[in-house]
Parts: sequence; structure tokens; C-alpha cells
Amino acid sequence: MKKIRMVSFTGSGNTGSKIMEKASKDFKKVSLELGGKSPYVILADADLDKAADAAVHKVVDNSGQVCIAGSRTIVPESIKDDFIAKVKEKMAAIRVGDPQDASIEMGPVINEKQYNQIQKFIEIGIEEGATLELGGLGKPEALETGYFVQPTIFSNVDNSMTIAQEEIFGPVMSIITYNDIDEAIKIANDTKYGLAAYVYGSDMDTLQKVATAFEAGVIEINEYPRSADMPFGGYKQSGIGREWGDYGIEEFLEVKTISGFFQ
Repeated sequence: MKKIRMVSFTGSGNTGSKIMEKASKDFKKVSLELGGKSPYVILADADLDKAADAAVHKVVDNSGQVCIAGSRTIVPESIKDDFIAKVKEKMAAIRVGDPQDASIEMGPVINEKQYNQIQKFIEIGIEEGATLELGGLGKPEALETGYFVQPTIFSNVDNSMTIAQEEIFGPVMSIITYNDIDEAIKIANDTKYGLAAYVYGSDMDTLQKVATAFEAGVIEINEYPRSADMPFGGYKQSGIGREWGDYGIEEFLEVKTISGFFQ
């Protein structure tokens, strides 16, 4: 419609691409907040218990239906076994069920279509050779009614695998290992998305190095909460423009200059 001068959209990349294509015909301004496949880099000096807890909740919050979910967990090879044991323990303890029960930590996914999509990605992960550590296909025990997904962990994931590259939008953790910080950064940035990225550890210099090197719009160090005053948005195929704060308001404004001479 000619009267529409701007379109702001939050959703999938496919829909965002179609909106951008339509808007380009008469040069409408667009602001797009799209998908993500966010990395969570765990440093070798991290408190293992706290890091595992943080990584699990970045995967299961809202049943994994979060655009900034930290679904690629990137862990030093040297602590891989201990970390996997920790996240399995914590993930297995997640209480799944009716979200109207205050004790429940994870409810169902939105609908049958999304449930089936998550199941397909889990199946692909198994077929491509990742190691299924926890969860997997099917619904949790005693939760056959409703679209409940088992909290799932894969290890021995290569970053080129489908489950490491495509947005699953479900409670599926992919554990990828690294041998040095430069390799961790390379893996973290090896994605078509760039919405969010996370790092957990103790050494300030290393934390700053990793956070600065991330190719993403929203960075968190050691689970420090974001402020609503901070801009929110992504790099690459995660979108165009920003929401929240002054930058978010400016997306809806035009710049005008007036010059003149008065006598």
C-alpha cells in the first residue's frame, strides 16, 4: 500500500525476505528482526556448574522457541567430558509439563507443525552422526497429550552439520568442541546468522577478546542481563535495523535538513 512508508517485522528469514522484496518495489524502509543460531562459548576457566546451568537455560527457555537461544554450545576439548556430564545432569532435571503449574520449567511447543519440525531436526542430527546424549525423538514420558519435546543434547557435533547451522526453534543443544580461543571464535562466527552470542568464563582479557570478536548484535558475558535501553538486532541474515533504546526509535524517524537565509 502506498500509504505505508515503513515495515517493521519480527519473524522468520523466509518471511522477512519476502517483505523486503515487496518493500523494494517502491523503496519502503524496513526493519527486520529475524532468526538466529547463537553460539555459547564456554572458556576453560569457567565455573563448570554455573556455566552448564547457564547453557542449559539458554536452550530450554520458552521450550527453545527463542530467536536468541544459545543452541550451539562451544566447549574446550579439555573439559568436554566433564561439561557433558554436567549439562546432562541439569537438562535431565528440567521439569517438563503444563506451564500453568508454577513448578514446571518447560512447557510444550506452539503447535504440531513446530513439533514435527523439531523431530525432523533431531532425526537429521542422528543421521548425520552426532552423538545423542539425552532426549531424542518422541515425547517425554506421561506427556503424550500436547506438543511436548524432550530436552535434547547432542555431542560430537561438527559445525557444518544441519543441527549446527539451521534454526531449530526447540530445546536442542549441539555441543561443539574447540582447542584454542581462535578456533572457538571461528566456529562461533561460522553461521549465516548473527543475532546473539554468549561467552562464560573468568579471565577478563579472554572474555573481552571473544565478546569483541563475535559477529553478532547482542552479546552477553557471564549471563549479565541486557537493559531495555540497549539496542537489539542482528548481523547477516538475522536482520536489518535495531529495536529498543534510542536506536530502535530512530528506525521509525526520517532525517531532515533545513537551510535558509533570512533578511
